[in-house]
Amino acid sequence: MLAAFITRIIDSRQLIGTHSLAAFLQLELFRVHAEYLGNINRISPMLDSAFVSYVTVMSITPGPNNLLLAASGVNFGLRRTFPMMLGITFGCALQCALMTTLLAFILSWVGVVRLPLVTLGGGYLLWLSWKIFNSGTPNARDSEQPMGFIQGALFQAINPKAWLMAMNVAILFTPREGATLSHTLLIMTGFALLNLPCVAVWAVMGDQLRHALRVNWKLRLFNGVMGGLMAITALWLLVEEWLSVFNH
Repeated sequence: MLAAFITRIIDSRQLIGTHSLAAFLQLELFRVHAEYLGNINRISPMLDSAFVSYVTVMSITPGPNNLLLAASGVNFGLRRTFPMMLGITFGCALQCALMTTLLAFILSWVGVVRLPLVTLGGGYLLWLSWKIFNSGTPNARDSEQPMGFIQGALFQAINPKAWLMAMNVAILFTPREGATLSHTLLIMTGFALLNLPCVAVWAVMGDQLRHALRVNWKLRLFNGVMGGLMAITALWLLVEEWLSVFNH
């Protein structure tokens, strides 16, 4: 089982690119938990320390979702950000369920759709970064609208990090014989329970900064920084993906 699991890690690393941060995190998490993996029942990923660690690390580290939540928390407050937060968690959990159920089919197409998906997602992230960068003043915030539940969920369809995370969860934690309905529901539920508090940290952090950023120039500075970080994230994803195309 241990050898098979190592093979899965290596295969997934080749699939997502040797320079990917997610691949590095996978290997580090595997190294930390390797001594336990021999006796793990992979039908119960919620009891799997590697599953918990992987989902937690990927959910709480900076990315498009968390940057959006932090910016929304500052500009709209926690209460108005809450629907988007739930939508993000639901969308990501649904992605994991779809990837787990349709793993073989999706992997057969990943080479075809990966570049267009990352390009589309990266372009949308650049547009979002521009919107955040030019967000309104404190007096105009109440008339603006944050993303809602449906928008937060649908955003995952073009979020490269979300697809990468869902694909890796499916590859690493789906039994060789395939996923049953109970396994898929367990993956989806476990992911949602782990992801929600992680993304909530960013929304709460933004909400706590809200009162400190009521001064116009401070809010503009914050939105400029968050927009810049979002743009860097998008450009990093695009450059990494296109370099992998030219290097093959």
